[in-house]
Amino acid sequence: MKKTFISTFLFIIFIFFISLIYLSFYGYETDRFNSLIKSEIKKSNKDININFQKISVLLDIKKFTIFIRFINPEIIYSQVLIPLQNLRTDVDLEALLKKKVGIKRVLLSSNYIDFNEIKTLVKKTKINRENLKYIKNARFKINNLELNFNEDFKLKKDFILNGIINTANIKISEEYEIKNLITNFRYEKDHLYLDEASWSLNNLANAEKDFFSGKMDVKKIKKNFNIYLSFKTNKLSSFIKIPLINYSFSDENIASVESEILFNQKNIYFKNLSIKNSDNQFKVINLRLSNNFQFINFDQISIKTSIDNSTNNEFKITNKDIIKIEGKVFDAKMLIKELSKDDDKNNLLKDFSKSIEIDFQKVLKGAKFPIKNFRLVGKIKNGIFEKISAKSDFSSEEHLDISLKKNKESNEKILEIFSDIATPVLSDYKFFNGLEGGNLIYVSKFDKNKSSNTLTVNNFKLNDAPALAKLLTLADLKGLTDSLKGEGITFDTLSIKYNTDPSTMTINEIFMIGPSISILIDGYIEKKSGLVSLRGTLVPAKTLNNLISKIPVVGEILVGKKIGEGIFGLSFKIKGMPDNLKTTVNPVKTLAPRFITRAVEAAKKRNAK
Repeated sequence: MKKTFISTFLFIIFIFFISLIYLSFYGYETDRFNSLIKSEIKKSNKDININFQKISVLLDIKKFTIFIRFINPEIIYSQVLIPLQNLRTDVDLEALLKKKVGIKRVLLSSNYIDFNEIKTLVKKTKINRENLKYIKNARFKINNLELNFNEDFKLKKDFILNGIINTANIKISEEYEIKNLITNFRYEKDHLYLDEASWSLNNLANAEKDFFSGKMDVKKIKKNFNIYLSFKTNKLSSFIKIPLINYSFSDENIASVESEILFNQKNIYFKNLSIKNSDNQFKVINLRLSNNFQFINFDQISIKTSIDNSTNNEFKITNKDIIKIEGKVFDAKMLIKELSKDDDKNNLLKDFSKSIEIDFQKVLKGAKFPIKNFRLVGKIKNGIFEKISAKSDFSSEEHLDISLKKNKESNEKILEIFSDIATPVLSDYKFFNGLEGGNLIYVSKFDKNKSSNTLTVNNFKLNDAPALAKLLTLADLKGLTDSLKGEGITFDTLSIKYNTDPSTMTINEIFMIGPSISILIDGYIEKKSGLVSLRGTLVPAKTLNNLISKIPVVGEILVGKKIGEGIFGLSFKIKGMPDNLKTTVNPVKTLAPRFITRAVEAAKKRNAK
């Protein structure tokens, strides 16, 4: 009897251990507990209905836990079907023996889910509903969702989620929309990480599309979001154009962007921002923007750019009590145009006012004439230069002076430029292509709506100027045409007087006089359409001298009493769009009084020297 009892007991122990081993490695499938499980889940949350074919039970002896895997699972939450792939729960055996739910953890994965179909579920979470309206559509797949529960079957906050987002479209503003976002994602403890992400940024206004790929790490700290962003794109030209330094990113090269960003309800704080593109690099430290992307402040900016494999900008900007800009080289090709602006439209720095000091070893303003030892002191108000005084050198005897001041009575700004060499200052403008040498005086009075401008260039040469060459060819002045294409045509004076308003540049007078030819032009240019409409008079020097000699007293003083050829000149018109200008020429026998007056004035000045 004793022997039989021992044998039976050992057999039971053997069967028990075999069962434990089998349950630990292979599990046990059954549908006996289907109703019990469904009812217990329904008791814990009435909004959840779970359907499944049967369960597979596995045992973890070390953790004293049962793993229950649901076969062909289906969850309906608040009448919304969630298409699951796998569903598994971890049940505490000790709690189960005490007739408690005992569910410690739920693990699940899903098929692709349409965001619009589960939007009602998302609205029940703590996510701000206002943010949901920006998600136009999205498909995502849960690879793994881990939910942990306490003893009372209450969900803990430390859930883990990872998966794939496919073809999400998100409207981020009235102007821009993220299209076709594809990425792997992971969320854990208020920490969202996007990896192998790609998306296009659509400009809704002009239908432009810019492609990006990279990664993003988002961490929620209380009410703030800390974001580490790293991506690559070949479309930064749509967003970064800096005319003041004559630079914009090329779409031909891929740019890398890295930044650590802190978001809150009021501000956007870039702890650091780095943009690299081949030999070009921008670094910003502690950049602060408002939540509508208006500039607030920064600590430091470093810039290095290249054009045609040659460095055209290399300097650093520090922002303390005053702004200091210093470095090896600065590309000032667009400087004059930028200084002449008084419009805060689209001005990122419109709330920024401070004194400024600039010190550059070299300034580029044309290939032939680098400017050395550029020094500037001034003041920026609302992001626009209000006052400056700048000096620099072409050589030991040739200099450049720039000043900008404000007329307190009229609220106009006055920009004055004095240059011993004209070409570097005029290199921005196509009209002056072919101009060599000369000294320059430029005065501009302007405000937000209009400007009055005077430009004078003395003792210069025009060489291979396309517009003048065409005019001389039509006038059948072969000798002058040959001179223009060869050694050039010399002029004593160029005087330009023009006004601008929001719609039109009105050219009151362009007057050129020289030993070979004199020209007088007026007209206008429409800013919006680009239409050019000019008319003028051209007179060879022999004819002009002949005319002046016939003026009593004045003629005798200026050119003597010799009488040459008869009076004649040429009238011309230039009209059309900039890329399709049409020029017509007609002979004239009588010159306008204004032409005669300006020619006499210029001749007096020339002979008085």
